[in-house]
Amino acid sequence: MLRKKVGVIKQRGILFAALAASFWAISGILGQSLFTDYHFRADWLVSVRLFFSGIILLGLAKGWKKEAIFAPFKKKRDLGALLIFSVFGMFAVQLTYFKTIELSNASFATIIQYTGPFFVILYESFKQRKVPSFLTILLLVTTALGVVFIATKGEFTNLSISLGALVWGIGSAVSLAFYSLQPRGLLATYGSFVTVGWGMLFGSVFSNILQPMWRTSGTFTMGSVMSIFLVVTIGTALAFLLYLSSLQYISSSLASTLTAFEPLLATVFSIVVFSLPLTLFEVVGFLLVLGSILLIQKKL
Repeated sequence: MLRKKVGVIKQRGILFAALAASFWAISGILGQSLFTDYHFRADWLVSVRLFFSGIILLGLAKGWKKEAIFAPFKKKRDLGALLIFSVFGMFAVQLTYFKTIELSNASFATIIQYTGPFFVILYESFKQRKVPSFLTILLLVTTALGVVFIATKGEFTNLSISLGALVWGIGSAVSLAFYSLQPRGLLATYGSFVTVGWGMLFGSVFSNILQPMWRTSGTFTMGSVMSIFLVVTIGTALAFLLYLSSLQYISSSLASTLTAFEPLLATVFSIVVFSLPLTLFEVVGFLLVLGSILLIQKKL
């Protein structure tokens, strides 16, 4: 009976983590639709997404979790760290990701962003003055080879995507690494809802200075408004809530491994929604990168 109950609890955690990955992938697909079909810009969508998602998460922290959401304001050091996280972590990871989608597609943007863990390992190896293990180097080379396959479609003298998309994509991976490393102290002290909620809200202030959300060249229709609403709610707030909830039932390593399937889901959704054509080299590239990601998760 106990074993059956444990199994049910684990299945619930797996379901929550899988749904989070699915919703994040859907968010990328909706973003691509907003850029290609309704002519919105990535920086505008980031301003909107960060502002409203931040309010939602802080509202949940205060009303549901009963957390002291203004606690980080009491220590200048923590407030400073939170501001750094907001701009160079939260804002940067959102802008680089959606900018990559704008210049290429959700499938490519998601797969290249998920190479971020390798930058985490390389940073920690440099910090500890240790040479990465042979397995890490092998996986890094495998990932690089996979990205080359995807970016060139096997025509190694030409990029099948723009150079700008590749640069923004690499930037999104580096931003994800910073996003994963920098706020660890804040997360341990104030929790995920408060840290990420303020990170989003403060990040939206900086984002709106660069691109105010009340100024846009995009076309507002029932379809585009619904897509924006889903990006903010399901693709951000609910996905984050489900991922955090999954950690109550399964280990963080299993949860992160499950969410690593987001690139695969984004690719499947891109094929279905946008009829994305894939060459054999792209398929092999995706498999190389995804396999490396799943293996490297065990080292984090």
